[in-house]
Amino acid sequence: MKKPINEDRKCALKWAFSGVVIGLIAFIYNYTMAPISLPGYEILAWPAMFGLQFFSEETAFWPKLIIFITSQYLVYFLMIFTFRKILRLYQSKH
Repeated sequence: MKKPINEDRKCALKWAFSGVVIGLIAFIYNYTMAPISLPGYEILAWPAMFGLQFFSEETAFWPKLIIFITSQYLVYFLMIFTFRKILRLYQSKH
């Protein structure tokens, strides 16, 4: 029998990776199509924007991109993992 924690972690890892892919696609589109802003970019990439707000605008591009990807991944992972744990607790009580 699989442990619920491993199943929750595996699901959160998959969804967090997809969150990074979505965030990178939104970033690349917004970066290359400068005059046209992607509708919903702030919503898609809010975890990364949150992580970047603690750093100066003078930070070089590549460290910013690493912070962007890491923030996007960690926030999506924590949100999904926490949601699945709460859902599992709720289901076990009912």
